Amino acid sequence: MIESFNNHFQQICGNLISKKKIFVLGLSGGLDSMALLYLLKKFLENNKEFEIEIFPIIIDHSIRQGSSEEAFQVQNISLQLGFKTTIKKINSKIPNGNIQDWARKKRRDLLCESTYKLSANLLLAHHFDDQAETLFMRFEKNSGLDGLIGMQPVTFWNGILIIRPLLSFKKKQLRSFVNYNKIPFFEDISNSMLKFERVKTRYMLEKISKKKWSNISQDLYNFSEINSILIKKTKLIFNNWISQNVFIDNSGAGRVNRDNLKVIFEKSNLITINIVGKIIQTVGGKQYPPKRRKTYSLIYSIFYNNYKNKTLGNVKIFLKNNFLFFIRENRNISFNMKIKKDTNYLFDGRFLINSGLSGNLIPSSTSDLNTISKENIFFNYKDIINNTIPCLQTLEGIIIKPHLYIINNINVNLNKNNRFFNLYLINRVLV
Repeated sequence: MIESFNNHFQQICGNLISKKKIFVLGLSGGLDSMALLYLLKKFLENNKEFEIEIFPIIIDHSIRQGSSEEAFQVQNISLQLGFKTTIKKINSKIPNGNIQDWARKKRRDLLCESTYKLSANLLLAHHFDDQAETLFMRFEKNSGLDGLIGMQPVTFWNGILIIRPLLSFKKKQLRSFVNYNKIPFFEDISNSMLKFERVKTRYMLEKISKKKWSNISQDLYNFSEINSILIKKTKLIFNNWISQNVFIDNSGAGRVNRDNLKVIFEKSNLITINIVGKIIQTVGGKQYPPKRRKTYSLIYSIFYNNYKNKTLGNVKIFLKNNFLFFIRENRNISFNMKIKKDTNYLFDGRFLINSGLSGNLIPSSTSDLNTISKENIFFNYKDIINNTIPCLQTLEGIIIKPHLYIINNINVNLNKNNRFFNLYLINRVLV
């Protein structure tokens, strides 16, 4: 298993642009993440040609009694292996319902916060069986084809490269590796409680595998692989149409030709829903596109009703001169952020921030530094847009207008270590 992992992780590191590879590792202390921790230790010992730093982060949810002591023990194990390891505690009030989902989101947010701070990539220990469970749950929820891709080995999300190097390894392989190498790990008792959705799904898959469909997990995994190839090829076909008909401005606004969009809609409403949903997600900064039903209702009203300006997913949609304009509405935007130089931040779910100066964010509208020129096709909406884009007020009180860029794939090259204030819009419309 060590050799197989080394070959796989070598390939991942080789595909990263930066010479120095910095990773944050989500370390829960469970069997999966402890196996990954030891595999990474072996990798570092056997691949000294790579310039790599790995920072394990342990999230203490404070849900179970003794969780803090457990986190401390995991930290000590990781420190003894030579990793600089940090514990982050969740201090939010624990909700009455859906605790696992709450804990997962809080853990993700803290891991992403550390990843931005270190300008790093994020390593997670999801494996083969996790993929099968995820797909089974999404099938039950009637997920679209995009959702049925499942988790990807490498994906770009909210300005972070998320890497799952164990995704092709089965749980029994990890267990054998841990047992053979006598690697300590901690069992979370909630992993056996059927009241939680993923635990119930795991139980159902085991039951189906024993009684009716012995290869269900493998078939689900294979479906994910085939569907991923299909979706990528389909998107590549439509990327050409998107590049000609959809314009995403680096200020975060979008525009699409209405008549050309209608032609696509009459051929496939699902593809149209996907395109419009991704535009709204990019402009609005939401974690996911709007629900398909709501997006379909919006599109139908644009083409077949007496359309009036509408709002969906934090985005105002205007129709003017046969073009649809998508503008982030000035609502639910928090400018209360302190910026440290040479550190990445996510702003409003839309922009990745990197600055060569420290300071505080303020709205562009308060600084009289308009980010939209008269030649810009979105000039008529400049007042709304300026209210949604931050400027930087330095520690000396100087107000700096942002340099605006767009990123839309995993090959992100940020202008770090300079004297500029940079905003990188995360474009989710193209593949």
